[in-house]
Amino acid sequence: MKSMRSMKRWLRSLVLLGLCGCAPKVVDPSQLRYPGELVAVAQLAGRGDFLARQTLVGRLGEREIHGQVVLQKRGSELTLIGLTPFGSKAFVIQQGPEGVRSQTIMAGALPFPPEFMLLDVHRALFMGLSGGTGADGERRGEREGEAIRETWADGRLLRRSFRRLDRRPKGTITIEYVGGMAGEQAPAKIIVDNGWFGYRVEISTISWQPI
Repeated sequence: MKSMRSMKRWLRSLVLLGLCGCAPKVVDPSQLRYPGELVAVAQLAGRGDFLARQTLVGRLGEREIHGQVVLQKRGSELTLIGLTPFGSKAFVIQQGPEGVRSQTIMAGALPFPPEFMLLDVHRALFMGLSGGTGADGERRGEREGEAIRETWADGRLLRRSFRRLDRRPKGTITIEYVGGMAGEQAPAKIIVDNGWFGYRVEISTISWQPI
């Protein structure tokens, strides 16, 4: 029983901190609005297929949470699986032609809409200003009510940021690609600094396999 309670506390902390971006003063995370539009499945279908395993370290103030996820993109479907510290499934979230659907294996693991989790994945991997390699320097553009800024060097994406044009919420989401990202494969480490909700997550890619 103690082990089960520990897993539930870990899952809730991971979800609140690393994925939904709740601030400490928010009592009910299901009431948060995380604005943003997922990349359409028709556009996802044109990207390369892959299977990735990643670890997450999230920080909010002095609190630090660890987690692990499996991310798969196949055709027009994107699947995100959250794992417990023991390697079993905690939840499964899928985006496909039918929309977004989710399955919670452990009760209480998802106290908010599943789109919240997918949005961070989309911002990091799919919401670029355009396909292909960008010219070195800074590039700017807009997408679905958000100002996007990218920094490129030596043909690699170093940084991407998002700011709401209506300032709701205020602040900037900044994504740093350590060592730069070339093409569609994620680098060894991605750092998401969410200034909208005050959390920071380091995503380390353990393995990335084209499928």
